[in-house]
Amino acid sequence: EIAHQWFGNAVTEADWDDVWLSEGFATYFTLLFIEHAYGHDEFMQGLRDSRKTVLNFYAKNPGYTIVHRNLSNMEDVTSSHTYQKGSWILHMLRGVLGDDAFQSGISKYYAAYFNGNATTGDFRQVMEEVSGRELGWFFDQWLYKPGNLRLSGSWTFDSKAKMVRLTLKQIQGDGSRFRMPMEVGLLFKGQELPVIERIELNDDSSEFAFPAIEAPVEVRLDPNGWVLMEGEVSRKK
Repeated sequence: EIAHQWFGNAVTEADWDDVWLSEGFATYFTLLFIEHAYGHDEFMQGLRDSRKTVLNFYAKNPGYTIVHRNLSNMEDVTSSHTYQKGSWILHMLRGVLGDDAFQSGISKYYAAYFNGNATTGDFRQVMEEVSGRELGWFFDQWLYKPGNLRLSGSWTFDSKAKMVRLTLKQIQGDGSRFRMPMEVGLLFKGQELPVIERIELNDDSSEFAFPAIEAPVEVRLDPNGWVLMEGEVSRKK
């Protein structure tokens, strides 16, 4: 409730169309408190629960966008997308920018608009200024358009070149396409933690190659849980 009061009263959205600035923020920062109080595993479980809620809502409401663009029926002004998907968008933005830039951006945003009103555009501008990065692509695909990222992939090991070759396909089925940085984990025999490689999705189908002395036991998509997605990857026979 403290998070809700702060991220709704200290800075209030300028229009109902931007209500995620209250509810998505409150939901994510509640999870951050849970992480602080109860540990990272509880935080990640909260994200997984939110992800399930987002996917279930999308299956029934495939055209719903978080920034509403002047709803005709104000009963639809809030939904699980406003809360749970809004929180995931902040989590993904943190993953894209890194902790330092994300935290600096949040602080600057609230200092600038404290006891006032803000829009999604205002929030984006502050995060761009702090990070030095253009974020229109991120805000557009996650806030102004519907849909969620779905991936299907396969990998092979090239023993001669000593390379793991990974192919990923976007299979949303609704015509949407996402640009998204992502981690790929290569788990090798005898190791507890995967080697992390970083990629960026851009097209319907993307191919990547990673150096490796031997074939990994497993290839994992987004092993640290930074992207709202569904996806599987298996070794190609």
